[in-house]
Amino acid sequence: PVFTVDTSDAVTIKNYIGTIEGKVNVEVRPQVEGLLQEIYVDEGAYVEKGQKLFKVDASAYQEVLNNALANQNVAKAKLKNAQLEIDRLKPLVDNDVISDVRLKSAKSDYDVAKASLDQAGAAVRSAQINQEFTIITAPVSGYIGRIPKRVGNLVSKNDKESLTVLS
Repeated sequence: PVFTVDTSDAVTIKNYIGTIEGKVNVEVRPQVEGLLQEIYVDEGAYVEKGQKLFKVDASAYQEVLNNALANQNVAKAKLKNAQLEIDRLKPLVDNDVISDVRLKSAKSDYDVAKASLDQAGAAVRSAQINQEFTIITAPVSGYIGRIPKRVGNLVSKNDKESLTVLS
């Protein structure tokens, strides 16, 4: 017997095991420790650079900031008092009523108060930075990978596992 064979296109499907990686893979990690309070994205979602991804509970960092602001206000008041003391002693020294040693001591107290104010200002800026780190944003645009942590989990910058990988 003779058979006529028709020609046509055929699709062949083969499955292979593998993984796909982006050109840039960035591990997203927290820079502060605390409870994971919010997750703003889903696995596999595309995000833009700077978009909010996660939020760590900021209440402890807010209290540190409030304390630093209070210390800064105390330092401002001490600086003002030191300036008032200088202003009070200067005419007395100019008129030779008291020794200039007291004025030098008051100026030294003023310098200490000024340094304390600078130190308090640095503590405020440090506390503000830590509070800002409670919002974790996307460092680059890309796709969100697996998110192993859930709301309520404790996260830390020393965790072995990142919050996610952004590709």
